[in-house]
Amino acid sequence: MTLTKTDFKEYLLCHKSLWLKKNKPELYTPGEFSLFLEKILKDGDEVEAYVQKLFPEGILIEGSNPVLVTKTEELLADKGTLFQATFETTEGLFAKIDILKWNTDSEKWDIYEVKASTEIKSDLKHNHLKDVTFQTIVAEEVLGRDRVGESYIIYINKDYRLGETLDLTQLFVFENVTKAVESIREEVVEEMKEALKELDQTSISYQTCPCLYRTNGQRCDTFFFFNPDVPAYSVHHIVSGKKLVALLEMGVFAIEAIPEDFKLTAIQEKKVELVKSGQPMIDSQAIKEILEQLTFPIYFLDYETYASPIPLLRGYKANQAVVFQVSVHKLEADGTLEHFEYLAHDFADATQGLVTMLSNTVGPVGDIVVWYESFEKGRNKELAELHPELSEFFLGMNARVFDLMKVFTKYYADPAFGGSFSIKNVLPVMLPELTYKTLEIQNGTMALSEWEKTVNGNMTDERRKIIRENLLRYCELDTRAMVELYKILKAKVSV
Repeated sequence: MTLTKTDFKEYLLCHKSLWLKKNKPELYTPGEFSLFLEKILKDGDEVEAYVQKLFPEGILIEGSNPVLVTKTEELLADKGTLFQATFETTEGLFAKIDILKWNTDSEKWDIYEVKASTEIKSDLKHNHLKDVTFQTIVAEEVLGRDRVGESYIIYINKDYRLGETLDLTQLFVFENVTKAVESIREEVVEEMKEALKELDQTSISYQTCPCLYRTNGQRCDTFFFFNPDVPAYSVHHIVSGKKLVALLEMGVFAIEAIPEDFKLTAIQEKKVELVKSGQPMIDSQAIKEILEQLTFPIYFLDYETYASPIPLLRGYKANQAVVFQVSVHKLEADGTLEHFEYLAHDFADATQGLVTMLSNTVGPVGDIVVWYESFEKGRNKELAELHPELSEFFLGMNARVFDLMKVFTKYYADPAFGGSFSIKNVLPVMLPELTYKTLEIQNGTMALSEWEKTVNGNMTDERRKIIRENLLRYCELDTRAMVELYKILKAKVSV
């Protein structure tokens, strides 16, 4: 059974999930963690292509895994710089080294691990140090420990902003992590041995997995396979740490099963009370007062953005979101509703065309309704910096922003929301007839992925047209949903 670096990341998160994926793939269903790993690989490939330019003498090794191993063995004799040098041990360890460089001073091979992040991360999902330690150990197994020298992590300089041209020497940070690798080497060696040992087992218990004791965001893809008694909205969404452990040890998974005398904070008690009541909790007076303060015309606004680890626009940093699409619904006091939209064709016109459309659409008077204001405000601030001639306009927009989501987080709670106040969770409860499920594009992640295809992909004009139409329908629904939620709130508090 082969153990790659990606496998090892999954093992560290949940050893049972990895076993199921490798030994019983028919029972394994990819989920959020798999998508997370796919994004890491995609971003990593993009960044590696730029880093390789800093090693002009480097040789890229390509081909199937057996070919990669064979070519690596052949090229090692030249003692140069190799991209994707590949090693496989007799025990089943497998590693592709981003950059393997012969150091003529030490007469050893130095290892460079490339990361599409702006820092070295050590959380459960990333753990960059264990990544490079894994690669180092595999290289030592094949080459000999005395033939492997320094270990480096290359990541993106968080303070770098794109100028007239991309300066790769300023974009990347090279950090020597040899001492850190050595400090955890024995720990990682034991974890790798345990991983191989577990993968070789013919069977495991399907009763629970380590993720049972973790919060919702730290779960493996097979959480519900191993923990079928845990409901989708569970005690994990209410408490964490010692409180979570205490409830789980009592066999309490459902929120409504939390004992009355279990110590909770006031906020936690309110969430539990909501679930146990099974009824919405609505502060009609507060909602009425808030909505009556809104000034017409009301602009309902939503942005779609695309981010890349490599800065895309002058003045932008790594992973800074580029707004490529906007939808605006304008509601007058007499009920008249107009819709305006913009969708960029490429990165070059992503903001210039968009800011022109907005400045011609959004007037100087009227509240601007969004869902989760920090996102739209952040984009407005960046657009003000990118287009100083319209700085006053965008900062003025921010002064008029009203976050409709806050009405639901503070004054309108429904157990059917499942503890989430995302518009994707609120809308099906409040207006089930207004759904994203009939759309080809159903969320922001799909939107940015599809838009990227129209910009960078090789496709027919007809296919590009279809995707653009799907994008427009999706973004239009985001603002239309806010309009209808506003109307239903007004109707409820006016009774």
